Amino acid sequence: MPSFKIRTDTDELMDDFSITDTRLTKALEQLRLVNRWLSGYSTTMDVLIPFLRSRVGQTTRILDLGTGIADFPEYIVRWAMAQSPPQVVEIVAIDANPVTVNYAQKALQTRLSPSESAQIKVEVADALSLPYPDNSFDLAMGAMFLHHFSEAKAVTILQAMQRVSRHGILINDLHRHPLAYYGIYALTHILPASPMMQNDGPLSVLRGFERSDLAKIAQMAGLKDFSLRWYFPFRWLLSTVHL
Repeated sequence: MPSFKIRTDTDELMDDFSITDTRLTKALEQLRLVNRWLSGYSTTMDVLIPFLRSRVGQTTRILDLGTGIADFPEYIVRWAMAQSPPQVVEIVAIDANPVTVNYAQKALQTRLSPSESAQIKVEVADALSLPYPDNSFDLAMGAMFLHHFSEAKAVTILQAMQRVSRHGILINDLHRHPLAYYGIYALTHILPASPMMQNDGPLSVLRGFERSDLAKIAQMAGLKDFSLRWYFPFRWLLSTVHL
């Protein structure tokens, strides 16, 4: 039985950039389903929707770190375009893995209309050294991303996100808990999940956070007036966005 007292430092297969075949691409596709059915999108949108609605008539620039297949930007753009009147967003979605970025770019072209896909730019960039000027985005976000990093690197990432964002940051990530671990283990072995998902799903939970972990990281990063809220099933949302 694994220990849930502290975060594991075992690397996930998805962090191995030498894996470039269908093991990676199948896992990226399946993460879309995880976010759809296990409250990934709704957790982030709980804060993002009121923020966007407060900016009707303005263009909102968003930076999405660790974007993977860029499913969060896709979801946000679809929501924005469905509003009356449509809301305008410009999303820069970054990932450090060039293979993932290339796959995401092609996926967006097949899933979105030209007018929708034009609102998302996917590019290779390192979250630990963001190549963007101060205050160049309205909001910076990361979903299912921060748990890939050690405490020290997570602090660096939050500081960088705070630097480039005018109105705050959103971090959506996993709650380290036995029920979350055994739940995702069962799902990835009962359903036709890829080998990478079977390995990384439970491991992601072990790399996830308790409330005190995220609070400590936020405090070390110097975040002001942050909030931490738990969402079912086993998600945390760390936010400095204030309306």
